[in-house]
Amino acid sequence: MAAANEFDLVVLGSGGAGCAAALAGASMSLSVSLLEKANVLGGGTADSLGTIWIPNNSLAAAAGLADDFATALTYARFVGGGQELPANLEAYVREAPRVLDAMLALGVRLRLALGLPDYFYPAGPGSCADGRRMVEPELIARSALEPWSNSIRRSIHNVPGVAWSDSVGWGGFANRRNWPDAEVAERERRGLLGCGEALIGQLIAPMLSRGASIRVNAQTAGLLLERGRVTGVRIADGSTVRARRGVVLATGGYEGSPELVRQFEGFPEWMNPFAPTNVGDALAFGTEIGASIFRIAINNSLFVGAPVPGQPEAFFSVGLRGLPMPGAIAVNRRGERFCDETQFQDVVMALQQYDRRERRFANLPAFMIFDDLFRERYPVANAPPGRAAHPSIVRSDALSGLAERIGIDANGFLKTVERFNSDAREGRDTVFGRGQSAFSRNNAGDTELKLNPQLAPLEKPPFHALPLKVGGICSAGLLTDPAARVLDAHGRPIRGLYACGNAAAPTFLGVGYQGGSSIGAGIVFGYLATEHAAGRTRIE
Repeated sequence: MAAANEFDLVVLGSGGAGCAAALAGASMSLSVSLLEKANVLGGGTADSLGTIWIPNNSLAAAAGLADDFATALTYARFVGGGQELPANLEAYVREAPRVLDAMLALGVRLRLALGLPDYFYPAGPGSCADGRRMVEPELIARSALEPWSNSIRRSIHNVPGVAWSDSVGWGGFANRRNWPDAEVAERERRGLLGCGEALIGQLIAPMLSRGASIRVNAQTAGLLLERGRVTGVRIADGSTVRARRGVVLATGGYEGSPELVRQFEGFPEWMNPFAPTNVGDALAFGTEIGASIFRIAINNSLFVGAPVPGQPEAFFSVGLRGLPMPGAIAVNRRGERFCDETQFQDVVMALQQYDRRERRFANLPAFMIFDDLFRERYPVANAPPGRAAHPSIVRSDALSGLAERIGIDANGFLKTVERFNSDAREGRDTVFGRGQSAFSRNNAGDTELKLNPQLAPLEKPPFHALPLKVGGICSAGLLTDPAARVLDAHGRPIRGLYACGNAAAPTFLGVGYQGGSSIGAGIVFGYLATEHAAGRTRIE
């Protein structure tokens, strides 16, 4: 009989990657221990929109929507921009449909998220416009997760019980005021989970029925290494948990570690968009035993956010839920716009521009500027439309006064707003072409604006400003192969050690970012890691 602290597979971290690895292990008749150092489950996945990018999938095929490996690979390579590792990218695109089918067979209830096109549509070769590659979880009731029904990390971003495709079908984030309030309230009353919370729930429910062990408040201190093989983990309380087949690191990135962010990212304005427990455990544990780190040189997998009023450490993503909406712009210290605000990837790339003469980032500090009509019509951070602005939000009845209060050039700012307002009244953006993205219009286009659903002048005082911060999927992580095995400095697998999710370097999609690809890769490589540990791998 196995000892109480001995399992076939030990998984660290309970985000989408860790839960997928643990569920896969339980389905393959492995004894599984899922260890989470926080007191709740879900990690960063629980606070996400919960979508999974799965090209060439069976759900789309059943709906009569054609796709194929070659077309999807063409698109993925375009997104990767030469920064990806070809073998890992190809493994993701090739294996993702099979992993999806395996998850469906295990009882994970997923559906197409139609209406969410590939982010680079129509610019990217091989892209799709209708969402046939985007998969999301069906809603699930907390009551289905006993005894863990109240242990899913609660999202600060998402409306309880509302899926991303629901919001798109109801007009997107910009039309929150027109959502069916009675329906939303009823879903919350019933304890339904949506988006990332639902994805974690959908993975945990079948895991529980298969006998996987889940433990929270389990701070891991390091790995057990015996004769070159990882054989378990050390817990901070001095105990150990042994793993006969392998250990899967799914602890997230280092977004909550100022030191590691400074080493690998270099941003002066950074906020952690994920769980506060994401402080680089995988990097620490892996490098202690000789694991190699890989860093993407150009990182587009970042988010633009602002502090949540009253919760200064909470990151609210305004890249999707603020800047693209009509009546908001982003400006730098010169008071100038510097990008198409509806494309958050354009925003983050612009925020990375460095002025070598001034020895500073060219567009930092930066601010989201909006007027009072914006506050009346659209959500501000996590406040619903029409709620009075939080006292911490800087405001002024005059644009010049707002510029003075936030410390930007008033003359440049007034000229910027004058030109933007003139363009907006004509429904065009002559500077950056704002409002042309199909993806962004689906989420943040106001259906009542006929000329351009993402353009409205800033006219109604008081005017408001939120400081913009950068955060997101980090540039570096443990180097892994297509089977999610962690590699050492010589490129050799460390026996018994796997990494997936943001604990692994984002080698699968390189410079680019595709919605659902991060969670998707976590689930796909989490499954492949377990498959390898179980001796069932198709990848060598």
